[in-house]
Amino acid sequence: MIIAGILILVSFLSAGAEQVAQVPVELPNRYGVIGVRVRQLGDHGLAIIKLNPDGPARTAGLRVGDRIVAVPPYRPNNADEFSRCVQSFAPGQTLSLQVEREGELLLVECPVTDVYHLYPLMGEENRSAAAISQRHFNWSQTTGTTEEILSELKTYHQVDADVDALNRALKTELDRYGADARSQDVHFALSHPLKVELQAEYMGASLHRAAGLPDYLFIAQHHLDLSPLPQPPPLTDRPNLHIDTLLSDLKLANSYVDSAFVMLSLAERAALRHGTASLLRRFDHSFLLDAGTLSESESHKNTLRLAKKVQLSPLFYAAQILARYVDTHPVIHWPTSAPSENPPPNAQGNILYARHTPLGWLIIGDTGPNYYDKVDAWCIIDLGGNDVYVQPSEQTSAQRPRARLYIDYAGDDHYIGGIGSALGAVELLIDKKGNDQYRGTQLFQGAAFCGIGMLWDQAGNDIYSGQSAGQGTAFFGAGILVDRAGDDLFHAAHIAQGFGGMRGFGLLVDRSGSDAYLADYRAPSLYGEDGQFAGLAQGVGCGFRGFGSGGLGVLYDENGDDSYQAGEFSQGAGYFFALGLLFDKSGNDTYRGRRYVQGAAAHQAVGLLVDAEGNDRYRTKGAASLGSAWDAAIGYLEDRAGNDIYRGGDLSQGAAAMNGWGILVDRMGCDHYWAHTGQAIGSSTSYWGGRNAFNFGVLIDNGGQLDTYNQADRKNNSTQKTPGIGLFLDR
Repeated sequence: MIIAGILILVSFLSAGAEQVAQVPVELPNRYGVIGVRVRQLGDHGLAIIKLNPDGPARTAGLRVGDRIVAVPPYRPNNADEFSRCVQSFAPGQTLSLQVEREGELLLVECPVTDVYHLYPLMGEENRSAAAISQRHFNWSQTTGTTEEILSELKTYHQVDADVDALNRALKTELDRYGADARSQDVHFALSHPLKVELQAEYMGASLHRAAGLPDYLFIAQHHLDLSPLPQPPPLTDRPNLHIDTLLSDLKLANSYVDSAFVMLSLAERAALRHGTASLLRRFDHSFLLDAGTLSESESHKNTLRLAKKVQLSPLFYAAQILARYVDTHPVIHWPTSAPSENPPPNAQGNILYARHTPLGWLIIGDTGPNYYDKVDAWCIIDLGGNDVYVQPSEQTSAQRPRARLYIDYAGDDHYIGGIGSALGAVELLIDKKGNDQYRGTQLFQGAAFCGIGMLWDQAGNDIYSGQSAGQGTAFFGAGILVDRAGDDLFHAAHIAQGFGGMRGFGLLVDRSGSDAYLADYRAPSLYGEDGQFAGLAQGVGCGFRGFGSGGLGVLYDENGDDSYQAGEFSQGAGYFFALGLLFDKSGNDTYRGRRYVQGAAAHQAVGLLVDAEGNDRYRTKGAASLGSAWDAAIGYLEDRAGNDIYRGGDLSQGAAAMNGWGILVDRMGCDHYWAHTGQAIGSSTSYWGGRNAFNFGVLIDNGGQLDTYNQADRKNNSTQKTPGIGLFLDR
């Protein structure tokens, strides 16, 4: 194709530089793509820094390092202008690119495709997410308080037609991408933006009613669109431990976990386990799984293909079998069939009972201090004492049992590694009492990949620490961390504290205590900003952009005066066909964040933050926060009561750009608002003008009390409309 373009190139060059025009402000958008990523080179044009492995640009002969001179007849000066030039072509057409390669000018003819074919992994199963469940039907028939106010407001300002156009734009985005692994909740929210208030309230009410681990497992499978499962039979003598019954349950749970992988061969299971580590390492450093080499990208795609074959329902049944042991007492009915054996040398302390089986050890420790150093166990029961547990390596111990249970009844304990987490398995850690310390690196403290990881801490002032992918994180399964009582500290680098990745439901629940959540200290900024950090924590749903839709990530705190601090994309945030929710039910809370935080979302996603009561403080740095959205996304922040202070940067406090919905609602109190830019603005649509829709940015203060705003035209007892669909109401 390069040779075929020589005559065109000669003609183009001979016409003279004066024939190259600047990119016009208005260009048609026909949704064409070619699969390149570019970077601006100062005043010297644009350089190709990445080629999509499935894109036509690679097939046409373009290379990384090529400098784009022009898209005849235009000369784009930045990445946005280049994107608009490409999108002005329709799929099936061919565009010409003038590039400079090693000092030589070339003209390359490149076919244009659409997003669906550019990202084929997202549609290989040809699934649809348009199915509607009973809860979605109920939401569609119900009008929430925010929707009632907004319906009146948009009619008053005569923007109903503009809102309809924006809804059609979001529908276009839903249709452009493949729907493999897409959550029905995410699909419904993006199809019905004004119903997100009902979705957040439904989730908060469900978590408030939940009494035990089986309830949280039901919530997880419910929101992963799985059919209801029959409940395992109750334990015959629920308060006490029958060892023979326990062994039988572990074997049964193990068989169910095995059945979840029936569609994978043994070689594919090994490849999935090995590929998961590589994929998580890449995700630990970049949103983009194709940021590495071509072979790495193909490896990640293969890992995701294998993960999509895992059946989640058997995993949940196995988890429900183990969850029945949360309420047991340390009264043991000893086995009738096998005497105790000598414990393994890495189980130190006074061991009351040990039994080795083909699937691992069953060990019972006494009330004194014990040390379990990488014991290959499928069950450890410890009756008390200040104990130390060190997890065996998930990566090197492929023969570990697939269903594992740890119960510690008392003591100030230390858990090192991923105990209570699962890779291709189901694992439950129950800690009944004590001020405990948990420390992990990757997949830790109620986290899972192709499995279900559960951590249940009943009481104590606990410290949870780790690096990435932990504290209620899940990909292809469920990760659940429940802390029932105590003033606790949760700190992690990022990807933590209620994170839902692809086909995952990540949940962190804290039922009582004044807690501190931190995820703002190690992971470099996703935008390369010095002194800033990534978060991806505290109620975040996130997909692999171009590879797969994200899941649901939820942080629910029942009460207490809590402190939240996190880096970019945190505190009720969504990214790429995912949903994140932070729901704080009570207390005077403090929220500190960076960019895309506190009810914020980008790229076809939903971010929700609901604070039900208390005098709260919100502070953010950077752009897009406090009920803001970018690129066909929905950001929603609702504060129901209290005298609150909101302090934000740019695109903040009910603001949206690139066809987003940004909503901030404060229902009661004397409140103070300060932002660089925002407070009900519909900002730019520069590179998505072809959707023919505005943005929706709204700030509603409905408390009827005296509020203050730093923006001069925002006043008490008034309503204004600004360009786009920027709606302000204080009453």
